[in-house]
Amino acid sequence: MSTKRSLQSGGRRAAAEAFEPERIKVVVFDADGVLVHGSTLYPAGLPAWQWVQRSGRRTYLLTNNSMRSRSAYARRWQRMGFPLRRSEIVTSGYLAALYLRRELAGGRIRPHIFVVGGPGIPAELKAVGVPGSWTRDPADERPAHYVLVGLDKQVNYRKLSRALRAILYDGAVFLATNRDATYPTERGLFPGAGSIVAALAASAGREPAAVMGKPEPRALELIAREVGCSLEELLVVGDRLETDILCARRAGAWSALVLSGVTDRKRLRSVTDPDELPHFVLRDVGQLPDLFAHPARYRWATPGP
Repeated sequence: MSTKRSLQSGGRRAAAEAFEPERIKVVVFDADGVLVHGSTLYPAGLPAWQWVQRSGRRTYLLTNNSMRSRSAYARRWQRMGFPLRRSEIVTSGYLAALYLRRELAGGRIRPHIFVVGGPGIPAELKAVGVPGSWTRDPADERPAHYVLVGLDKQVNYRKLSRALRAILYDGAVFLATNRDATYPTERGLFPGAGSIVAALAASAGREPAAVMGKPEPRALELIAREVGCSLEELLVVGDRLETDILCARRAGAWSALVLSGVTDRKRLRSVTDPDELPHFVLRDVGQLPDLFAHPARYRWATPGP
């Protein structure tokens, strides 16, 4: 059975079930717009995280941002006073490293990977033990087996040209960490990894062979395996309909949209794709404990993942 069919079947099975808060074993939080805004913690973020842990449930941070490694994320958040552990973080760069390690397991080649992205991607490639070599330097002309594209705040024409040549002439496989068009900052929206992926896809005349982050369900499948639970026992809390909520829907997990990020009620009411409709809507994560106590108050979409 294909992954798509399997996920759809799982979603249909869960759709017949009502939300039972006691069955939720894991709460998966997005970062920007949910727990933080840029480098500023939301006041309700840490209390909500700690409440979930006190309730006996597991917590995870799931971000499409691949600029930092999981270790660097943990250190940054700890400096802000948020006791986040590396084992509780899943980034799109980490997912890409796991994907490549699995693809290359038992292989005879030691591939070369050209990375368009921040330092978090090479750090994760090393951390999970991906064989071969990698570089972010466009002057490195070694033939590449893979081109891995993420958010790169120093992207330039030379990098895009080297990536294009690797895809067209080296036969490199084109991979993307995510396709987020923008990401939020204290100064508003900035171009995201998806803008870089789109530029390369347009020039190469092909789409990425695989995309790692949300809305693809890889991360939620990974978390469910690590915890030893079903996808229906996960609740995803996010602020983006087209990534966080769609990811939960595709996986057959539960979803709660917070209005503290990029989505407001006007945008929510305009949604026509049922896969982008959240099960619950919260003002912010501070309402999470009340959601578990009184889920009917926050219901938005029809029952069941």
